Amino acid sequence: MLTGIKKAIIEFRISLLHAKYHRNMKQAELASFNKDLGSFKRHIYTAEDAWRKIVILINSKSYKGEDTNG
Repeated sequence: MLTGIKKAIIEFRISLLHAKYHRNMKQAELASFNKDLGSFKRHIYTAEDAWRKIVILINSKSYKGEDTNG
């Protein structure tokens, strides 16, 4: 039961991070079009951080169901 709740929380966090990734990529594309290097770098690095967190959550033991201790 507890592992199901943990997995649901992780899936919710992944969905929020996925939205954050796409939101920042969109802003980075606009900054690139406007030739705004500072804004572009800020949004690209934020999107990269969001993607890194997604990968960490997907590869976590509790998401894969390997955490049986609760």
